[in-house]
This record gives sequence, structure tokens and C-alpha cells, in this order.
Amino acid sequence: MELFKAAKEAMSMRSKISEMDKKLKSIVLDIEYKGIKIKVNAKNEFQSFEMPEDLLKEKKEKIEKLVLEAFKSASDKAQDVMAEESKKLMGNMKIPGM
Repeated sequence: MELFKAAKEAMSMRSKISEMDKKLKSIVLDIEYKGIKIKVNAKNEFQSFEMPEDLLKEKKEKIEKLVLEAFKSASDKAQDVMAEESKKLMGNMKIPGM
């Protein structure tokens, strides 16, 4: 009976993970950081990037730093949403190792 229960829980977990994956892909965040615009979904998949023309007049090092900071900011926000949505969808499920 324990084996049947474990298999049933695994199927339920697989279904919830699939549901969560679809939900995270559908949540698109529009992030703006110092004029740089990035679209990223809650699975941390980047979809678009825009940089203002006037930024191109800056030194290469400053541009690189700002772009890196913008992507980090977008990634952090996507991870926050991912964590929040995971809590909602997974509820009280006990997942080994997590």
C-alpha cells in the first residue's frame, strides 16, 4: 500500500509542477532600471531588452555596469514572483530536498 501511496503522490506532484511551470511562463514582468527596459517571465526567461539611445553616449564600462545591474534586478524580481507562486501552488506538499 505504501508504494501505491507514493506513486499517487508522485503523480500529483508532477501535475502540480506542470501547472506551476505553465503559470510561471504566463506571468510577464516589465522591469525598468535607469531607463533600461526588460521583459522577463517568472521562470526567469528573458523576452526583450530596450536601452535608451542616450545611454550609448556613455563609456563602455558604465553601459556594461548598468546593463548587468538591470538584468540582475529583473532576475531578482522574477525569482521573487517564482517563489511566491510556488508557495501558492505547492501549498503544504512535502518535497524531498526542498
